[in-house]
Formats: sequence, structure tokens, C-alpha cells
Amino acid sequence: MIRFGILGTARVASYGLLAPARETEGVEVSAIASRDPGKAEAYAAENRIPRAFASYAALVEAPEIDAVYVALPTALHHEWAQRAIEAGKHVLCEKPLAATGDQAQALLEAAARRGVVLAEGMHVRHHAGLKRLRELTREGAVGRTLRIDSCFRTPYVPIAKDDFRLNASLGGGAGLDLGCYAVSCLRAVADEEPEILSVSHRLIRPQVDRWMRAELRFPSGLPGSVEFGLRGFYTPRDGVIVTGERGRMKWDTRTIKIEREGKVERLTFPPTPTYRLQLEAFARSVRGEPSASLPPEDSVATARVVDALYAKAGLASRAVQ
Repeated sequence: MIRFGILGTARVASYGLLAPARETEGVEVSAIASRDPGKAEAYAAENRIPRAFASYAALVEAPEIDAVYVALPTALHHEWAQRAIEAGKHVLCEKPLAATGDQAQALLEAAARRGVVLAEGMHVRHHAGLKRLRELTREGAVGRTLRIDSCFRTPYVPIAKDDFRLNASLGGGAGLDLGCYAVSCLRAVADEEPEILSVSHRLIRPQVDRWMRAELRFPSGLPGSVEFGLRGFYTPRDGVIVTGERGRMKWDTRTIKIEREGKVERLTFPPTPTYRLQLEAFARSVRGEPSASLPPEDSVATARVVDALYAKAGLASRAVQ
């Protein structure tokens, strides 16, 4: 049995770990930690978690915990994932793995030294539709690929003034909230690392981006773009478009729409339990079994692209200021 401890009482813990753990054999959530003892106790009682810790450090050092789920603001991912790794725990960290590529690389190296499993909670990479789009692109379903575009954006929704996504010092901004999804999916389909040519962006607050769009070029010469936004008056979108010589394919997390030779074909997929698939893959990795868990090297590569986007936009690094 893999005994998980959760760092933080953020909403993501409920659907990112608690719900899939109930459906995943060999996994249990044994503890929760918060800097506020009252919050930890209340969360544990509400979710039937056996133990509540009054500090992150106490949970990380607890011998009865095998793996740690990091559900903290982005700027805290590196510190607490690192401390968990050094304590010999396996780590499943909510996306993004860290605020910068250098921090993500440091976590990768620490996990390798300690011989523990490290994975980023990039659940979108487990979508059956994304995997099929990648296959169709390689098969030349719409001819030679001419362009790849990735976009993840949500319409305007109220965000509390103290939400960490609005705080640059906590890793706030669209880039680390949704941009990492857009970049990761783009890289998965293109199978190349892009160069950033130009960036347009809009801010919510100084140094906090709410929307960004970048034109890219891959080493093969293939052009593309990445777009993401968390607070704007625009049509929501999520997915990847592959344009080829004979048509185009659009994956939107529910279907793949294939337009070629004047015909339209839709491939539909049942709802993909991406968080459960992610947890199952992580558990197999912990057990030393073949796994579809996203390797940390992939997460580092995504983080470096996000770094480059911020740099091109003239915005500060997302590292703790």
C-alpha cells in the first residue's frame, strides 16, 4: 500500500488525489498537513483522512508516509517537493512542477540521487484524444504537417484578491496556471522543443499575466503558436490544432475533428479519467512497474519553454522574488 500525505488544503487536492485514490488499488490517503492546524483537522474530518499534521515539515518527516502530494501555491512547489524528496518520499506535485526550469531540474536531480519517483500532475497528458492526435500526426493523417497551435484559455471568472494566481511572488499568472498545459500539449504533439519568436501579453497586475500568445518555430522549421489566458472576455478554448497539406485536425479534450478533402470526420472519446490514470501511472512507477507516468525530464522541458515566454515578454522570472 502506498500511503500518501497531502501538503495543503487547496481545492485541487479533492479531485487531483482524493477522488482518484478511492478508485485506485494499492493507494490510500493517510494524512493532510496545513500551516493552520484547524484547517488540517477540519479537512481530515470532512474527507475521512486518518491523520492531520499542523505543519508541512511534520508530514514530510513522518515515517508512515510513503509519498507526498504537493498541493501548494506554485512558488512553494520547489521547496516542499525538495524536502519531501530528501526525506525519502516519492512526490506527485501539482502542475507546474516548479516555478522555473532550473528549479524543476534541481528536483529531477534530487529525485535521481535519492532513488524516489518524481512526477508532475500534468493530468491533461493522459487524455486519450491527445495521444491519438499525436499518433495521427505521425501517421500523416492530413499530410505533411505545416503548423501546430495550442491554446488553453478560460473566460472571465471572479478570482479572490488573495488568490495566489494573482500574486507574482507566489508564482501567479496565466503562464504557470494554464500556459504549462498549452506548452506541454504542444510539445507532446510536435515532439520538438520550440524557439520563441514573439510574444504578446496582457497583465492583471504588475508582473502578473492574464493572457499571452507566442509565435514559435521548431528546429525542423515548423511554425506554431501557444496561447493561454485565465481571465479574459473571450471564447474558451482548450486543445491543439494540427494543420497539414491536406487538411487539419483539432483536438479539444473531447473530440478530434478531422477536416480533409472536403470531408469532416469526428473521433469521439468517452470522458477520460485523467487524474485516476495519472495516479495509477504514478503508483506503478513507485512499484517499479512499466508506467505511462510523465517523466520529470519532460516537465523540465515544459518549464524552460515557459521561462522563455516570460523572458521574451519582458516579465520577471517566476522564482520567489
